[in-house]
Amino acid sequence: MRRAGLAASCLCGHLVAASSCGGDPRGPAERAEPPVEPTLRAGDFADPQGGQRFDGDVTFASGATIGSRQITPADPRAGEAITVRFPAAGIGAGMRLRIGLRAPQIAGLQEARGQTSVPRGQVDDPRDRWVELAGPIEAGEAALTLASPWHASHAVIVAELVGDVAIAGPRRADGVAILGAVRVAAGPMQVAAVRAGSIVVDGVLDEPAWTEQAGAALTLSLDGEPDPTATAQPQAGSLGALAPEFGTRVAFAWDDAYLYAAADVPDDDLWTEYTQQDDPLYKQEAFELFVAATNEGRRYLEYQVSARGVTFDARFPRYRAGDEAWDSRWQTAVRAEGTVDAARDRDRGFVVEVAIPWDELCAETEVVCPPRAGMQLRVNAFRLERAGRKRPIGLSLSPTRAPDFHAWDNAAVLRLL
Repeated sequence: MRRAGLAASCLCGHLVAASSCGGDPRGPAERAEPPVEPTLRAGDFADPQGGQRFDGDVTFASGATIGSRQITPADPRAGEAITVRFPAAGIGAGMRLRIGLRAPQIAGLQEARGQTSVPRGQVDDPRDRWVELAGPIEAGEAALTLASPWHASHAVIVAELVGDVAIAGPRRADGVAILGAVRVAAGPMQVAAVRAGSIVVDGVLDEPAWTEQAGAALTLSLDGEPDPTATAQPQAGSLGALAPEFGTRVAFAWDDAYLYAAADVPDDDLWTEYTQQDDPLYKQEAFELFVAATNEGRRYLEYQVSARGVTFDARFPRYRAGDEAWDSRWQTAVRAEGTVDAARDRDRGFVVEVAIPWDELCAETEVVCPPRAGMQLRVNAFRLERAGRKRPIGLSLSPTRAPDFHAWDNAAVLRLL
């Protein structure tokens, strides 16, 4: 019932031929895009549907060329395959052409960051998809599948001729060719709650409901870009046993009495100064959960818990009109691996486990009891972090697409299995 969502910058630019990456809900002070440097006229590559064609042949230093591209479909959805076809010349035997599908922010990164040189194409992103074609190539075709989920508004198709650089045509400043971009059809995160056996809310995620799923990754709250602190992707296994490099993850379960949520929150500096029920945990560090029946922004509940185990709860009869005096009957447990507030040690993070009574959800929201397999709710989970106890970072299960944690349009769809 307070603050706007926390945003990380979405870098659409640094492309030699570039266009806007779609509507940006942030104000000018929150944008961090560098100036765009087009070398083609806007009319040469503007897509009337809001996408990007990047017309014009690409020429490499060796003299090899890639001609006009055909990219289908023009508006793919997460998990859908994208096919790019093109004529080529000068790509002979022994030459290797890599075709990549990348999100705009990662596709637009420059080669050099200060004094650090980044090898072309090696800035990792979990959404990247690559195929390699071996020469000779006169007509090329590559099929790449969008990662699911895909929160970025566009997907960019790039080409790298190994050992060569693009010197003319649509390209990045470092010589990576830009073959095209498509607008990705937007959609909320889809998650599932597994049917649980017996769950003891103790902060130890040792029940099959938790050990048999790895959970869903939280991403930057505004735009769904990956968590900058996560460096690897988990394998299927225990949610509670994940290493910190996998980033913050959340999972859901249910039975006839409760909706359960569990989160693994890596943090090398556990910190919160709040100690009393309904203290403003959101001003420092906390895990949050919002639950509603629909995405209409009315009759929803907000739950928060910190690494210290302190809770905050509020009900909202309508959008942002909260009642903090209301007290939930939820159960919570926190297992902290480290020392909260100590400044000179190195922590691992904390695990949160919660159980929310269905009769409470059905009384305070438009959720209809009894719960049943196939039923859908709208939820969102957030992790509030203060890097260095100062710089705010907000992560979410499904990006809000607006600087507001109470924005419901793109809240995750939770389906009971």
